[in-house]
Amino acid sequence: MTRAALVVILILFSISSVNFVDSLVQDNWGKILGTFNAIKQVKIPELLNQLCNQSQGSNANLRRDACYGCFYRASILPQGFSMLAAMSTCADDYLNNTNYGHCQAYLRNATSMPNTRSPMLIYCSFLECIRQVNKNSLLRECVDEAARMLPGFHGSYANYTSVQVAQLFVNATACVLAKTRCSFTNPVTGEIQDADIVNRLHLPSLNAILVNTDYDINIVQVPFRHGSVDACTKYRNVHQAIWPSVVC
Repeated sequence: MTRAALVVILILFSISSVNFVDSLVQDNWGKILGTFNAIKQVKIPELLNQLCNQSQGSNANLRRDACYGCFYRASILPQGFSMLAAMSTCADDYLNNTNYGHCQAYLRNATSMPNTRSPMLIYCSFLECIRQVNKNSLLRECVDEAARMLPGFHGSYANYTSVQVAQLFVNATACVLAKTRCSFTNPVTGEIQDADIVNRLHLPSLNAILVNTDYDINIVQVPFRHGSVDACTKYRNVHQAIWPSVVC
C-alpha cells in the first residue's frame, strides 16, 4: 500500500469517528447536543418527504407536495412549543386516517399540555413514531417478498417445514439489510444514500441487525458513515434484548 493511500484511509476513519445507525435509520452517532437548538442539525427533510409520500397515496401529487410544505415550514420555525404546535396542525391536516394516525394523536396530545414534557423529547418521539411506521412497512414488505420466493406459497406460514421457516427468516433479514444499505432512498428515513463519502469512494459497507430491549430492530453499519448530528440519539434504546430461556 502506498503512503498516499494509507493517508487517505486514515483521514476517512478519523472523520468518520464512531457513529451508530439507529433503528433502520442511516442517522449517525455524533456529538450529542443537549439544547433544543440541536434538533435543527438533524437531517429531517428527507424523513418528512418520506412521511408525505407514504401517507398521501401514489396518485395525490399535489396533496403530497402540500403535506411536505406544511411540515417543512413548521420544522424551521423558532424552537419550542410553537414549532410543535404547527407540526401538530400539519399532522391533523394530513395524517388523519393514515398509518401514521397514532403519531398524529401523540403529537396532538403532547402539545395540548405545554410544559409537561421537554419540547425536544416530544419532537424526537414524533420522529421516532414516523420511523417506526416506516420500519413496520419495510418488515411487512420484506416478509411478503421472502415468502413469495418459497415454493408453494399460499399466503399462510402454518404448514411450512423447519427449513422453509428458516429460509423465510434468512431471506426477510437479507431483504431488510439490503434495502437499508443499497436502496437509492432509505425506505425508513427517505434519505438519499448516494451522496455520502462511503458511496462516493465505493467503499464496501456491511450492515448488521441489533435487537434492543424494547424488541425493536436497529441497524449497525460498518464502515460508519459520517453525517448530520442527531440530537435525538440520546433518547434511543441501544441495549441488547434478552430472552426468557437464556441467561448471559
